[in-house]
Amino acid sequence: MTVPDENITLRALQKVTYKMALPVRINCDDSYLQCNELLRIVPAKRLVFSGAYFNEKVIIKLFVHSTKAEKHWQRECNGAKLLSDNKILTPEIIAQGVSDEGLYYLVFPFIEGQNLAQFWQENHQKKRVQKLKQLIAVLEKHHSAGLAHQDLHYANFLLADSINSGEQTVYTLDGEEVKAHSNALDKTRRLRNLALFLAQTFEITKSLSASLLNDYIALTSLRLKHQEAEQFWQWIKDYQQQRIDHYLKKVVRECTDVIYTKIVADNKKQGYTLCRREYHSPAIQQLLDQPEQFFQDENAVYLKQGNTCTVKSVVIDNERYVVKRYNPKGRLYELTHKGQISRARQSWLNAHLLRFMGILTPEPVALIEQQPALGQRCSYFICKFQQGQSSWDYFCEQPLTAESQKTADELIAVLKRLGHYQITHGDLKGSNFLIEQTHVYLLDLDAMSQHKFNWQFTNNWQRDKQRFLKNWDKKSCYKPWKAYFGSLIKI
Repeated sequence: MTVPDENITLRALQKVTYKMALPVRINCDDSYLQCNELLRIVPAKRLVFSGAYFNEKVIIKLFVHSTKAEKHWQRECNGAKLLSDNKILTPEIIAQGVSDEGLYYLVFPFIEGQNLAQFWQENHQKKRVQKLKQLIAVLEKHHSAGLAHQDLHYANFLLADSINSGEQTVYTLDGEEVKAHSNALDKTRRLRNLALFLAQTFEITKSLSASLLNDYIALTSLRLKHQEAEQFWQWIKDYQQQRIDHYLKKVVRECTDVIYTKIVADNKKQGYTLCRREYHSPAIQQLLDQPEQFFQDENAVYLKQGNTCTVKSVVIDNERYVVKRYNPKGRLYELTHKGQISRARQSWLNAHLLRFMGILTPEPVALIEQQPALGQRCSYFICKFQQGQSSWDYFCEQPLTAESQKTADELIAVLKRLGHYQITHGDLKGSNFLIEQTHVYLLDLDAMSQHKFNWQFTNNWQRDKQRFLKNWDKKSCYKPWKAYFGSLIKI
């Protein structure tokens, strides 16, 4: 085991943003904690590492807030004790205290397994539903003990293989967010907390939520009224929208996933860039600094050329990207549209929205907003290049078979998901659906909008459906597909 020569200070940890040199050592009592891998960070508040303590592999949680570290540490200790005292599986605290550097710490055993979020990504729908049923039983145990976990995202449930039974067991994590009540939770608190849990996935449907709610009620002595079941579904939708709003605020500022940089000229801010942290590199930074240099490169390939925007593909670090430039429209346009969100920023937000909801679209990489004080605004949206055929090409070449119907059903499932969340695309022409094997990717998101009012959504949704069905009037090869899509489009 490598032992670092120097200890890290509290002040140094408070300055850590999203990466740091590792390993580091933290002295505590007569031993030390060795932090080997940074697993999670909330800057200037909390860091979580995998590491070692007395040569055992452990999870180390450090609380570094300048004024509230002790408060957060105490809440975590109390929450872990509440769970343990009520016989709810949670990793036991094997060491706790304050380090020689003034760091509040907790040490947990390292438990082999995966969290529910990882399980969700790796398994199909049937297994996911089975796992939700198991988690609902765990949640009911919380509620019967008078406990309500306030941060029910799926990474806070650890799935581990039991040595004794060989069956997968569920550990509840993050005791800081566990709130205790003097008695078992009443029906409203139970249903709200269950709705918050189910809202962590956008694959939940009204029928599935009703089925899972019935499973939960069967574990209790409660009785459910029809209006309570309807209210339960509304709570799920409300919590999902809160998650969407919170996430979209994050991706336009510096956060775990995104690097935000100001564009400064003559000591004045003249724009900004956003870049997904996992894609950032020196070569990508060059693109962010001088997009036109890449855009005008002789190796850049035109994908689309128009008055509104110009689209090219470029190769950076042996990876192919799509750069979409929204062309300047003149000073009069800028004056009349001052304060409006740019179409590039709209594309950035909508790409994140779709992927957050589990709808496929090419991965967003970066956004460039050039906003000179007296000049014309120019913006760029950059995403990964996605292989595939347009739906026009795919369905003209494919006869009606079980395989091609699966693709068609996937396309309609995308539209249903959009409609469920009152989202309209604005231009559902065939070239804006890209098909790779049986997967359907949605493109050209700058006119996509989520509507707050039903009447706005209804009007725009009708236009979207009409535009979609119009795709299949172009050629005779689409005739069977027009009938098939027409039978499914009543959504």
